[in-house]
Amino acid sequence: MDNVDKRLVTLLQENGRKSLSEIGKKLEMSHVAVSKRLDKLVKEDKVHVTAGVNAEELDVKLLFMGLEVDNIDVAERIKEKYQHCPRLLMLAPVTGSYNLIAVMAAEDTWSLQSIVGTCSMRTEQGVRRSESWFGNAPIVPTFLQLNLAPENANGSKSPCKVDCATCKRYIDEKCVGCPPTSVYRGKLWSSSLTERKRRGKRKS
Repeated sequence: MDNVDKRLVTLLQENGRKSLSEIGKKLEMSHVAVSKRLDKLVKEDKVHVTAGVNAEELDVKLLFMGLEVDNIDVAERIKEKYQHCPRLLMLAPVTGSYNLIAVMAAEDTWSLQSIVGTCSMRTEQGVRRSESWFGNAPIVPTFLQLNLAPENANGSKSPCKVDCATCKRYIDEKCVGCPPTSVYRGKLWSSSLTERKRRGKRKS
C-alpha cells in the first residue's frame, strides 16, 4: 500500500459516499485510476468498504472484557465460537495482565450483565480469570462497525449455541436475547420477532 493508496483510504473513511470522481480530483488522477486502485485494495483484502453507525445516537452500551487464557488454543477456540456474534466489535490478543481482550455492544445494562455472566467468554473452559468494564458510546470514534441486521440464527439458538428461549434471564425479562435469534425482543438490532408482531397488527 503506497502513499496514494493511504490517501485514498483516508478519503473514504472521511466520507464513504464520496464519488470516485471527487476522490480523483483530490488525488489528481482519473476516476478510472481510482477505481482500479480501490478494486486492487479490496481484492488483496487490504481494505473493506463498509458503513459505520453513530454509537451515541443509538445509545449503544459497551463492554470491555479482559481475559487471561491458558494458551493460544483456548484463544482460537473462543474466536471460533464467538466470531459470528453480532455484539462482538473486537477480539484481540494483548500483553499485560490479560492476554485477550474483547469489546462488545449491547442496548442496555441488563443485556450487558448477561454477556458477562450467562452467555460469556469468561465462562469458557481455559479462562483463568477475567475483568469487565462497562461504558457508554465511545468519544472517538463516533461511528462503529456494528452489524444491525445479522443473518437469522437457527430458531432461538444464538451463534454461540445458547438457547435464549430457555435462558432464565430471558424468561425473567432481564435480557432481550441474542439479535439473530427468532426470540430477540430488543430495539437496537433488526428483529424478526418485532417484524412478526407488526405483521400481526396489520392483519388485525
